[in-house]
Amino acid sequence: MRLNNIVMFASNDGGHFAEMAALSPLFSKYKTVILTDNKRANKGIPGFENVISIDFAMAFANRREKLKNKKRTITIWDYATCYFSLYKECNKSFMKHRPKVIISAGSNISVPLCIIAKLNGAKFIHIENKAKVYYKSISGRLTEWFADMIIVQWPEMIEVYKGKAKYFGVLA
Repeated sequence: MRLNNIVMFASNDGGHFAEMAALSPLFSKYKTVILTDNKRANKGIPGFENVISIDFAMAFANRREKLKNKKRTITIWDYATCYFSLYKECNKSFMKHRPKVIISAGSNISVPLCIIAKLNGAKFIHIENKAKVYYKSISGRLTEWFADMIIVQWPEMIEVYKGKAKYFGVLA
């Protein structure tokens, strides 16, 4: 598959989105696509003006909202169906833009994007959440074997990833 000179930045809502937004100086240096479940993401956010497209992968966010209204806990079946739906949404965005590089600030969006990147010859970079100082995140554990690079935000995490990770400091 022919890939375009596009970098896809991906993250879930909340702190993950804030960490991705801290990378916004890179958005003007590359043709950039954003993939998120943050409903408030738009080109009016400072640093997002030069982004080609903001795509949404809402499988987990929609499921969380439904379950919150029903007041029940999430089961393994819920996770499985959500990941399948999330994979389809991520794949649709990937096929639309065909980026050469995917940089993910997590969380659950990282796993399907890592698989999609590897199946299509794109590079995948996982940025571990800055809340993780001594232990890997679940998405970090699942993507570390296939990611082209793992970036950690604490020097202690280099040892946790057995030297596979790189440390460049904390995203503001």
